[in-house]
Amino acid sequence: MSMIRKLHSLSLAVAIMLHSTAWAFSVTFISPGRHDEAYWLSATRAMQAAAQQLDIQLEVLYAERDPLQMVKLTRTVTLRRHKPDYLLLVNEKLTGPALLSLAEQAGIPCFLSFNQLTPTQLRNSGLPRQRLKHWLGSLAPDNATAGTLTMQGLLSEASRHFPPGTPLHVLMMAGDHATPASSERVAAAQRVLAAHPEVRLTQLVYGEWERQRALQQGLWLLQRHPQINLVWAANDEMAFGLEEAIHRSGKQAGREVLLSAINNSQQAMVERQQGRLSALAAGHFMTGAWSLVLLYDYQHGHDFASEGLQLQPAMFSSISAPQALHFQHRFADNDFSSIRFRQFSKFANPALQHYAFRFDMVLD
Repeated sequence: MSMIRKLHSLSLAVAIMLHSTAWAFSVTFISPGRHDEAYWLSATRAMQAAAQQLDIQLEVLYAERDPLQMVKLTRTVTLRRHKPDYLLLVNEKLTGPALLSLAEQAGIPCFLSFNQLTPTQLRNSGLPRQRLKHWLGSLAPDNATAGTLTMQGLLSEASRHFPPGTPLHVLMMAGDHATPASSERVAAAQRVLAAHPEVRLTQLVYGEWERQRALQQGLWLLQRHPQINLVWAANDEMAFGLEEAIHRSGKQAGREVLLSAINNSQQAMVERQQGRLSALAAGHFMTGAWSLVLLYDYQHGHDFASEGLQLQPAMFSSISAPQALHFQHRFADNDFSSIRFRQFSKFANPALQHYAFRFDMVLD
């Protein structure tokens, strides 16, 4: 009887293993960021949590902020004898068309994540599944929402923080000239400013997403324009560099100068909680994980095309001080395993009518 039970258990284990491997598939993600960069590290950890729950074999290759390396890595993967089932790519520094072309030539289904193609690029490359048959679609955050939320939050806090009639002078620091995420955030923040003619834009500069560059530029700009009392930054790393520049100029972020940021790093959450950041928007670090959910559904016969091939949901949320504290407690050390990714899948939830890739749903 014991032997029969053992054989039954063994056959059951084999059946489970065969079932899981039958549905498993592989995805290679070409990350534009550095392997130790806070934002891309958290994005990768969220993807790994999703992949584990969705039975996806995930490989992450880092380009270390080198656009040429992104192309080289993609080409290397396409030349492999054993190719991944899907490629997950990013239109960083406008490399998207080159990466999509390499995937097309290799016959590897690919998906564009984090940054969509620009209108000019789309005119040349065509829409997904047209000229590039293996380009399945794209998922990118609504970066305009991030720019709007942070500038609105900064101005709202200024109205409460400074005495009535205080002249407001804004320094804006964008990421780079090419990446859509940067231009979309800046344009939205400028639209908010345009509705407040009493607020003066002192200068718009480009920090290339880097803390050290932001520090160097901030030191010079704050010395040249000591009247600056509002600072808007397109990401958290630049905000931290600007915060150091504010400190070296003899002032304090959150008091004499109000500062905003975008991203979800632990430092950003701590500083939002403590008041050194007066406005913060976060949520788009989940874009890669949501992209895996879409590929999971596609792999299982639930094509996301029913909701569009170029999806751009409102992923960003404005983060209050209490929410920042909650984030620190729930996702300490970038552990996102508590998120139940299957609940966002249409294949796993046949009753689900629309994808709900909102950060507030995850946070709550």
